[in-house]
Parts: sequence; structure tokens; C-alpha cells
Amino acid sequence: MRTYFVRPVQGRLSDLPFDVCVLISKRHPRDKHPKYFLCTDLSLAAHTVLTWYGNRWALEVDYWYLKQALGLGDFRMHAYEAIEKWDAVVHLVLTFLQWRLYEARARGQPLYSVADVMRQHRAEHARAVLIAACQEAIQTGGIEPILERFITMPRTA
Repeated sequence: MRTYFVRPVQGRLSDLPFDVCVLISKRHPRDKHPKYFLCTDLSLAAHTVLTWYGNRWALEVDYWYLKQALGLGDFRMHAYEAIEKWDAVVHLVLTFLQWRLYEARARGQPLYSVADVMRQHRAEHARAVLIAACQEAIQTGGIEPILERFITMPRTA
């Protein structure tokens, strides 16, 4: 377990009509890049707030992947019907990844997030492509047609 230096600061933000607590967290006393955690429940202990943030972190990472890696943010300037279909496809992919995460955990695999599942899925796909390329090279006895099929090289004029 890692020890952090945490300092709570209570006060009011300019656009809020109530006080908040901000936890300033540093890895060491001279850390130049502290992390800030805001909490509106002033009765909570710093440890409780940070534990709750820690529990939520995997969900935040999933949302980031939903927008960035799976492309939910790529629907701008399209017709409503296209956005609706794109949203359905992205959520279907997220559901598939979460299902794979659930199955992996049930089998005792050390996968902790959707990001881990995506890395594993990409590695499995790369392995399958490599195996297919090697098998085809063995069958045909040549490597050039296999390279042409599996690796598209830009043509020069």
C-alpha cells in the first residue's frame, strides 16, 4: 500500500452557494503535481472520500474509453438517425467488453478494467493474424504474397 500526503481545505467556490472540501493529495511533500479531489459532503473523512473516488475510477476509465477509444465522441455533425445507430453500436461494443471482463474475472484472470480487456483482445487478434500468415506462408512456400496480403505497403510512383 502506498502512502500519500493529504491535506483537506474547506471553502466556497465562486459559483456554488455552499462550502466544499478539496483534498490535496501528494505522493511526497515536495510533489510539484498534486491531485485535487472535491467533495460536497463536509462530514466525510478524507480516507472515505478517497476510497469512494478509488472505487469510481474504473467507471471513469470506461467512460473515457467509450468516448476516445470506442468513438462515442465521433458522431458530431451527422444526422440524428446516424448518431442514434452509432450510439447503439458503441454501447454494444462496451457491453461486449464488459461481458469479457466479467467472464475473465470469473475465470480468475487478472483483468481489472475495460482497457485491460481491449489490450487482451488486440493481442489475441494480432496473434490470430500472425498464425494465419505463418500457416499460409508454410502452405504456399513463399513470403512475398503473404506480405502483400497481410501488410499493405504504399505504392510509389
